[in-house]
Amino acid sequence: MILSALLFGLAMLAAQPAPAGLFGKQAVSVADIHGEPRPMTVTAPNGRTRAIARFSDYTAADSADGHLSVFLGGDDHDFPGGPNGELLWAPDSNAIAVTSDNGGIDGQYEVSIMTRPDKGRHWRETDITDRVAKLFKPRMDCEEDEDPNVGAIGWTSGQRLIVAAQVPRRSSCADRGSFAAFIVDADSGDVLMEIDLHTFSRRYAKMLGTVLTAGPVGVRKHRR
Repeated sequence: MILSALLFGLAMLAAQPAPAGLFGKQAVSVADIHGEPRPMTVTAPNGRTRAIARFSDYTAADSADGHLSVFLGGDDHDFPGGPNGELLWAPDSNAIAVTSDNGGIDGQYEVSIMTRPDKGRHWRETDITDRVAKLFKPRMDCEEDEDPNVGAIGWTSGQRLIVAAQVPRRSSCADRGSFAAFIVDADSGDVLMEIDLHTFSRRYAKMLGTVLTAGPVGVRKHRR
């Protein structure tokens, strides 16, 4: 009886859906391993490719973030080591987006894309943060010099990533928490287009993570 109850309880726990990511609903958060030496394995949709995330420079007596290290294709890829990073595999398993946390719950957040090579095992890493931020920052109305958060929302295919640029919630800016969404080419890192509000709400809103569903989409352009 006790064993049956235990197995039932474990089954119920296993059946619980994973919590939504901050930016992407389907993203896998690394918050559970922050401050611990243990790694986390994030398996691609093909069931074979695995990214292993861990926080490096960890010591039990040291509360410093160090950096988030993602091992893939035989290489370590290092990113800012705040606690709220998340990983998001492309549906074809040929790319993975890493949203890294360079601060607290309100950022700064950055995005890099790692893509599978045509030959060899070394995945290519492309930081797309600045390319997205420079399109969004001019419309932010801030009393101080502020940078937007940039986070991966979801994939439209194996080659197209939807990325949010968001006004930080704790900032000197108007429209705090508002964001715009852009489509980025995974191979080149180029920003292909901004998604208009109607299209985003109709087709992609279901991809949103928790930090974006709480805020309005779109930032009005302020006159200077």
